[in-house]
Amino acid sequence: MIGVCGIIGIFARDAGLSTASADAAMDVLRPRGPDGAGVWCSPDGRALLGHTRLAVVDPAGGAQPLGDGPSRTRLVVNGEFYDYRRIRSDLAGTGHPCRSRGDSEIALRLYLRDGHRALRELRGEFAFALWDDRTKELFAARDRFGVKPLYYAEQDGRLYLSSEIKAILACGVAARWDLAAYAAHLQMALPPDRTLFDGIRQLPPGCYLLAGADGVTVHRYWDLDYPTTEELAGIEDGSPAALTGHLAQVRSGLDESVRLRMIADVPVACHLSGGVDSSAMTATAAGHGEITTFTVGFAAAALDESPVAARTAARLGVPHHRIQLTPADFAQHLTATVRAGEMVQENSHGVARYLHSAAISARGFKVAMAGEGGDELFAGYPQFQQDLALSRSPEAMGKARAGYRKLSEFGAPRHLRSVLDRLGFLPSWLTQRHFAVLAPSRPLLRPEFAELLATTDACTPLMDQSRQQLAGRSPLHQSLYLFAKSWLPNYILGAERLDAVHGVEVRLPFLDHHLFAVARTAALSWYTREGATKYVLRAALHDRLPEEVRAGGKRGFFAPPIVCDDGLLATLRELCDGPALRDNPFYRPEAVCRLLDELLARPADQRAGSERLVQLAVGTSLLTAEFGMTVGEVAGDE
Repeated sequence: MIGVCGIIGIFARDAGLSTASADAAMDVLRPRGPDGAGVWCSPDGRALLGHTRLAVVDPAGGAQPLGDGPSRTRLVVNGEFYDYRRIRSDLAGTGHPCRSRGDSEIALRLYLRDGHRALRELRGEFAFALWDDRTKELFAARDRFGVKPLYYAEQDGRLYLSSEIKAILACGVAARWDLAAYAAHLQMALPPDRTLFDGIRQLPPGCYLLAGADGVTVHRYWDLDYPTTEELAGIEDGSPAALTGHLAQVRSGLDESVRLRMIADVPVACHLSGGVDSSAMTATAAGHGEITTFTVGFAAAALDESPVAARTAARLGVPHHRIQLTPADFAQHLTATVRAGEMVQENSHGVARYLHSAAISARGFKVAMAGEGGDELFAGYPQFQQDLALSRSPEAMGKARAGYRKLSEFGAPRHLRSVLDRLGFLPSWLTQRHFAVLAPSRPLLRPEFAELLATTDACTPLMDQSRQQLAGRSPLHQSLYLFAKSWLPNYILGAERLDAVHGVEVRLPFLDHHLFAVARTAALSWYTREGATKYVLRAALHDRLPEEVRAGGKRGFFAPPIVCDDGLLATLRELCDGPALRDNPFYRPEAVCRLLDELLARPADQRAGSERLVQLAVGTSLLTAEFGMTVGEVAGDE
């Protein structure tokens, strides 16, 4: 397995490429892959592939780009393909043997055997680019849940494709704000094919890209597919045997997903908090090999999960490290976090993640596993619980619709009206975003951006693309689907680059499409049972979880708000005197400075409600300054 690597691909219709064309991008990608680098250019100068390697399996071999001599097909991979030993055996049996010991080559051999259909066989967290010299096409793909990034841009007849936006900028693509994309972010999330950088797109999860003489096209090869309400009616039969069988399948599915992700020729670490997801993942991993756990600790007791994590690690008998963070750490590393993540953060957990991975790397670990995805698989967030209630109770839906009418009377924005018209309800996480982010942001915005925001509808394009997956589903499953297609992959991408900058590969066992195929079949009544959310996961892993974790409520990972610390807030106030905020195209400097002054005048325990507003204003200002971003052309809804 290659691990968290960096890849660069360039396709030039008019040729003219050489290995030197990738020099600047390769320098940018070096932190992602400090163990080796390679560049290949096609003899006709039309295609270039570059790779920086983090060696996780077969450290002595597996250098990339990988090639097939007779056809001049070349491949570069970021991430891992799981169950690769079985696939290697199958390939050998069909006359397509692999020459290396690692996992990456299976993508090359499967492609040469099956073409684009090879994606059906690949399981894992990956992004790759492949040049087919026979067809003169660049073929690139991204994993099903979007754990690994893949960005691309077209300029002057060339297509640039990479693991990081910074690498594409290094190739000469200008850093400009996509104003409409940020408007969508405030409303819902970045669209699945957009970034905050104008002209730089992301390949959506579960999709592949083809670039050739006829241009660039994007195709979907996989999508989440929740059961219809008719199918759910067949599951909701109240049979104890059906629930028992489902719990056994979930337990087996998580076992397999974790076991496959434990395969590495280097030590494996685990992110461990006080919650169910990371505890279940860690306890399962401890049954499959040696692990070391890492937990972030805070001085604020209400947010500090490290004591619970330490007790869980002791119960499992595994080595444990606590990384203590202070307000000074957040002040010192905020800019570096924003630059590494290439997107805005909405609370301080981004800095905490950045420092967490730095500590894991400093102790010699290249691979870690984390529990992201458990809340999405098992409806753990409070907002999903509200949507579950709407799915099961006509009375709850009636009360919600009365609230929708009141919202409409006060001028519901366009994107919420379109969702309500289409679905007949509003996903609770989307409503919360309106009240917690969008509405409070308006007084801070520049008039021209506020006007663009008012005419933006981030939801309709996604719903148009998802008609088949939304039709006939329960409100819970519609909400889960839209969240998984919008907010989740962008959240994961932000974290991925905070890990990658330290050369750490983080694997997510819950975001495995085989496990999803099992979890999706749960009856609605199983999501919450016996007073517990995520009942299926708690019950399936009952014997592995400590009682305090099993009986505990939902604990989201939140670092202490920066607005509650006088020193941090004063540091942010200094931005008002510099060009970063002055050049910010979204926020009025005087309004942001007034907000910061008001917060400084309040008691610290009365500031947390403004955390997201401050983080958004500061994050966009730092991005503007760090990348020298200018304002691009305003793009409408797509």
